Amino acid sequence: MRTLPRVGLALLVVLALARPAAAGHAWGAPVLTIDADSLQQLAREGRSVVAVDVRPQEAFRAGRLPGAQSLPLTALTARQRELPDGGLVVLYGADSVDEAAAAFRYLRSAGRTNVVVLEGGFAAWRAGGFEVER
Repeated sequence: MRTLPRVGLALLVVLALARPAAAGHAWGAPVLTIDADSLQQLAREGRSVVAVDVRPQEAFRAGRLPGAQSLPLTALTARQRELPDGGLVVLYGADSVDEAAAAFRYLRSAGRTNVVVLEGGFAAWRAGGFEVER
């Protein structure tokens, strides 16, 4: 029972940190984003966060966020049930919000409310000097 309130609190913190990405994305709805520093802070605090790499498998194997799972855009509809219902799911692509925005919008339309997109994608994570897993 103690896990549920903690996850709820973590989600509130993330939603406070997350903000709609700039206009100009296809499909119209705003995409909630989180920056690399805020994501690193949540992980450091032990919050329930799952990083999901939507890039092709080859890019995932070359380098990824620590503990990330691979879920390429091409497999999203078939494998969406692999994503956790609780905690925060942070989607990321190569170097912009746009690549993961399609996954974000699909998952939101499927009823998932615990998803955000990493601003600047994997490139922003690396540029921040954060750990990269290979």
